[in-house]
This record gives sequence, structure tokens and C-alpha cells, in this order.
Amino acid sequence: MSVYHTEISNSFIGQQVRKRRLLLGWSASTLGKKSGLSQQQISRYERGTQNFTIYRLCIFANILECDLNYFLGHETDLGYPL
Repeated sequence: MSVYHTEISNSFIGQQVRKRRLLLGWSASTLGKKSGLSQQQISRYERGTQNFTIYRLCIFANILECDLNYFLGHETDLGYPL
């Protein structure tokens, strides 16, 4: 049985974005180029100082080839499509 967190912080989601980016062997600059953001903006998201929107999470999930649940700590099959 899965246990869902009642509160997911920007910091936690940012850590998940960074974790997935590193698993793909990408720099923050590479993710920035693929998502239309600067390296500094990627860094703010990964540190949790920038709020995530559902739209931005969907963009990251598409680029990082993972399910939205991955960002919530539910590491499911990372296959594609979403």
C-alpha cells in the first residue's frame, strides 16, 4: 500500500528534479536549454526557492522523461510516455 505525503515542499520536488537530471547525466545548463530556462532558474527550482506550478512540473516531466509521481517521491517505472 502506498503512503502519500500530505505536504510536498518545493525543496523536495527540487531535489527530485535534480536527482533525475543527474541520472540522465545532464548539467543544469542542459536542462535549462531544453526547458527554455536559464541555469540560474533551474538552480532556484532545484534548491526549492522557486515555486513549482503544475505547468512547470509537466514541462519537467516531459523533458526528464518521467511521470509526475516521480516528483512526489513515488518512483514508478520511468518509461515513456507519461
